[in-house]
Amino acid sequence: MSQPSLHELFPVVSSALAADALDHLNLPNQCLAPDVVPLSPAHTLLGRAFCLRAEPAREKRPAVPYHGLLRAMEHVQAGEIVVFGTGRSDAAGVWGELITTACRTRRVAGALTDGLVRDAAKLAGGPFPIFSRGTVPYDSKGRLDVIAYGEAVTLDGVRIRPGDVLVGDLDGVTVIPAEVTGRVAELVAGKCAAEDAFRAAVAESGSLADAFQRHGVL
Repeated sequence: MSQPSLHELFPVVSSALAADALDHLNLPNQCLAPDVVPLSPAHTLLGRAFCLRAEPAREKRPAVPYHGLLRAMEHVQAGEIVVFGTGRSDAAGVWGELITTACRTRRVAGALTDGLVRDAAKLAGGPFPIFSRGTVPYDSKGRLDVIAYGEAVTLDGVRIRPGDVLVGDLDGVTVIPAEVTGRVAELVAGKCAAEDAFRAAVAESGSLADAFQRHGVL
């Protein structure tokens, strides 16, 4: 029997719901810094991590530019989110329009970086979700090199491993460790049901305290 997809596991999810579930599992530090935001308010993330790591380039004029990036991107799969660890570098935009075009063809689910991106006007108007700390015109060639892929990276103190689940929206990005994904999905479903009951109780009584006492969510 095939495993359910993430969209089947999480018919409704948000970064906040995922964070609440992880709090319940005593995993309270699974969200990225608040300056990692979507390029467009409409962009949301749900997918498994495909990890890259970049460092300052050793050569300003490389004989073979983008070598590490091109090699790494041959391995990303449909439904995965490219996680681009840069150590919060401001040196260059590590993501742009052309790499987005290639990823859309391969049905990649999005991109996330603790660095910067470029081509923002075109990307913000498109459907491909991109989360970053901001934008800059600089190209990565001669500034940042991809030196590793397919291994864990750390963004803002949160360790992200290949296969971990990312949930992103306007509130931020929450990282769900792969081994607790099923349990988080159960807790999210339960919280959604409790919140629906809370809304109904508030509509009936108008009392925040009464609704909280009855349903235990806020």
